[in-house]
Amino acid sequence: MKKLSYCLIILISAFLVAPCSLSAKAKKENKPEKVKQEKMATLYKNARTALKNQGGQDAARDALLGALARPELKNKQKAKVYYTAALLEESLNGVENRKAYLKQACDTAKFFNKLRDMYGQLRLCDSVDVLPDAKGKVHPRYQNRTRAQRLQHRKNIIGGGKFFLAKKDYASAYPFLDLYCDYKDEAATKNGAEVPDTLYSQAVVWATLSAFQTNNFAGTVKHVDKAIPFTDSITAAILQEYKVRSYGQLANDSAWLASLEEGVLKYPNHDWFFVQLSDWCYRQRGFEQERILADKLIAQTGGKAIHYYAKSKSYLSEENFDACIASADTCIALDNNYADAWYNKGIAYLNKAVISQEVSSKDTKNPDYLKDKMRTQEFYRQARPCMEMVRKLQPEKMDRWASPLYRIYLNLNLGDEFNEIDKLLNQKK
Repeated sequence: MKKLSYCLIILISAFLVAPCSLSAKAKKENKPEKVKQEKMATLYKNARTALKNQGGQDAARDALLGALARPELKNKQKAKVYYTAALLEESLNGVENRKAYLKQACDTAKFFNKLRDMYGQLRLCDSVDVLPDAKGKVHPRYQNRTRAQRLQHRKNIIGGGKFFLAKKDYASAYPFLDLYCDYKDEAATKNGAEVPDTLYSQAVVWATLSAFQTNNFAGTVKHVDKAIPFTDSITAAILQEYKVRSYGQLANDSAWLASLEEGVLKYPNHDWFFVQLSDWCYRQRGFEQERILADKLIAQTGGKAIHYYAKSKSYLSEENFDACIASADTCIALDNNYADAWYNKGIAYLNKAVISQEVSSKDTKNPDYLKDKMRTQEFYRQARPCMEMVRKLQPEKMDRWASPLYRIYLNLNLGDEFNEIDKLLNQKK
């Protein structure tokens, strides 16, 4: 931990009272206001004493912040309260820094957390400092001071982030990284000259990861777009996935879909995006849209098994069984263990067999009877190896293959195979 120069900051407040002559009634009416002003003066005096003596800062800060509820306080007075509270937090940080400098036992977490709290008070100071007065005019008084105070401790802010990251305490790390990124523009220039920030690229990536690790989905989407350009293609795809997942958790459907489509186009080799978007198209019954998406990815990547599986699934939903089988065959050629493709192909042949049975002649004397029966039997024979492959690849998923195989074996008059499946189904009951 970098040693900080130890200094005392003394806030001096002056109150000018003009002599005047008041009637007894006027004095009585003004007395409550005078008591209030003296009370605030006492609070500031206690704060100055705490800063000077390096003790009692917590009590002085709490007393000041407790006075914010007073209705008579104007915005400029509230800004002063927040700024003084920030000085007290900074003083508490200085206490721990002095211990470290003197090689005494110090609380490192408290050292960093006091700076985080200081930043919080400075942010509140800025927020009321820029509010318009009764005449609608803005007269900020603390901007330069708050900026200077932040810049003085900027390196220790990211130091706090690193400290908690090393402990894998991502929830505690995030506020520091978030603050470092939020005030990037303040540190971008010094005396009119641009100052390169070599740590920002790390901070914004860490902020994104820390937020997602702690289910801080708003924090994730806040930083992710700025983080992605600083990463390699693999990490960028992962961050884009975090972005999609975060919008999903935030129930922002339009942003979820837009970021998902962005992921498909930018990272075609990261299959997660295609799977999610393909499933969304399927749920919307956008089967043609699903195939267009698959074809686009096939053109970009040369084609993967998952792309052809998606096409087979969409064709099956439209009852275009021949096209389903053709796409499933291409998928299986790329990955012979793709159980879902074998399933689609088997179901397509089973459906063809059922349809064939329905339209077949039932008259044994009809010349077409034997031809129709052979056609139907052929569809069952073609379905058989597909469903047996599903059973082999997914033995635990009996609901998928048991009933189809029961029908296949029954219609192909395969006694032993039928009896075995029948027994399995009865055991399940």
